Amino acid sequence: MLNDLMECQNELRNIMQEKRQVIEQINALQQHIRNDETWLRRNPPATVGYQKEPKELVALQAYVGELHAQAVALDDVLLELTVERDLGDNPGVLLAS
Repeated sequence: MLNDLMECQNELRNIMQEKRQVIEQINALQQHIRNDETWLRRNPPATVGYQKEPKELVALQAYVGELHAQAVALDDVLLELTVERDLGDNPGVLLAS
């Protein structure tokens, strides 16, 4: 039982760290997107690279959406592990219900 609880705690820490990394990626990509949008507003369409930029923005925005979905999935895992840990800490809760 103690090993299961320790394993659950380790999984929780790993998932939390993974979620932090995903959030950091999202933040960095959103900053990159803002910079690209600013560049597009400041430059005329005839500027070299202008036509490529909107396509890149769409791809980045789609990837940010995927990362958001990954963060939500990690939240679900965190919730499951937290419940598992809490039940391991207090098995009487399960018996009382």
